[in-house]
Amino acid sequence: MDILLIDPPYKSLKGVVAESGYVSSLVSLAGFLRENGLECGVLTCDLLLDYGPSQLWDFDVEKYAKGQKQYKAAVSDDNHEIWKKIGRYIEEYNPMSVGITYLTPCQNSVNQAAKIIKMVNPGTAVIVGGHHPSFIPEDVLGNPDIDYVVLGEGELALTALVKNLKNKPVKPENIPGIYYRKENQVLHNPPGPLIKNLDDLPFAALDLLIDCDFKKYSRHMIGTARGCPYNCSFCSDRRLWNNRVRRRSIDHVVNEIKHLIKTRNPSGVDIIDGTFTYDRSYAIQFCDRLIEEGLEFKWHCTARYDNIDRQLIEKLKQAGCVALYFGLESGSQDILSSINKRTTLKGIIETSEMVAESGLTSIVSVLVGLPQETKQDLESTLSLMESLKADIFDINNYIPLPGTAFYDDMSTEQKINIDWGSVGYKSFDNYFTHHMTHEMLNQYLKQAYKIAGRKMKIFQEKMAQ
Repeated sequence: MDILLIDPPYKSLKGVVAESGYVSSLVSLAGFLRENGLECGVLTCDLLLDYGPSQLWDFDVEKYAKGQKQYKAAVSDDNHEIWKKIGRYIEEYNPMSVGITYLTPCQNSVNQAAKIIKMVNPGTAVIVGGHHPSFIPEDVLGNPDIDYVVLGEGELALTALVKNLKNKPVKPENIPGIYYRKENQVLHNPPGPLIKNLDDLPFAALDLLIDCDFKKYSRHMIGTARGCPYNCSFCSDRRLWNNRVRRRSIDHVVNEIKHLIKTRNPSGVDIIDGTFTYDRSYAIQFCDRLIEEGLEFKWHCTARYDNIDRQLIEKLKQAGCVALYFGLESGSQDILSSINKRTTLKGIIETSEMVAESGLTSIVSVLVGLPQETKQDLESTLSLMESLKADIFDINNYIPLPGTAFYDDMSTEQKINIDWGSVGYKSFDNYFTHHMTHEMLNQYLKQAYKIAGRKMKIFQEKMAQ
């Protein structure tokens, strides 16, 4: 095998199993690699451990509190079941190279996976990509078990790198968009071009997923775009895609959906764009196309409170959309303004009422522990959570992600002192706010989970009627 793509274990090591199961970017990348003549496979490590029934929206505070400790223990134990399994896959497939997707909270998982790979086969090239290494590649290459970092969009650079490794002699200096180590020095090449037309990309290569039980994990994900037109201070999406938004044609997306329905019969499809509804015309045309084609399936998409109205909501519903995912983040207008969210509390409340009246499920993200957040700000968030007409709340604890405006605003000393191995989106270890103690922050976080749990119970009772 030329390259094995790995999504390292994370949620399963915390005792949480995600409903969706696989990383769409990896299976899309695998399709491109195969189309360019490379033999590859995709290993989703969170699917390799059985922690019981899938439960995406779990609001057990104690589980999350224990989960980070459980995770830290697992990633430091070479004899843990998951690392033994990864080692056996490396032995079985004997990949020339391994590509690991790298999100900020998964640093320990990535480093441990790289260690196991090198223990089993020291000659295997370990390549990482994703948001975290794209913005702090030199830090990432401080781990001697990691050989290369691919920046940003991975298809072109990774294909060129793997072909170079395969054909030899290895000349990384000729490959745009990578960082690498040579004679104990970290070197890098100029950025490469972005793919001009996303329709040139093949469909996600789900057949390349190794040991994936689609009967158990039957929700699927599709992206219609890369990039985001917004510039929230806590998010790096816009910067990752060079401040551009590129969109697939409706024909291309609909054809992939048809292929997915024919080959996988999904229980649902998640459109995972940063904001699917930002282009109103595209969203309406997409819905009209689904209706014209008679494609009947349940799907979710992302939206913003300031770019959706009653007409669009009804059109989405007619086309089979059953849920909208909104980024609320805070119930404080001061905080919304400071994070460049460009939404108002008035607009949030009005849009939430429209969505509730339509019957669509409203899923809302809340971000707790922002640097400038005060007790009053968090009280406002909890109050809005109680009153807002929303069904499911996705609670996350703030992380200063590399590539974001908030991270850039930190001092060099503050950046150095971040323990990336301790942070997590739902971790009680995160502490980056300036106006309250860590203990007080966690009390607010627990209150948010309790409200979310009550709301979830009401939603489940409604759905059971």
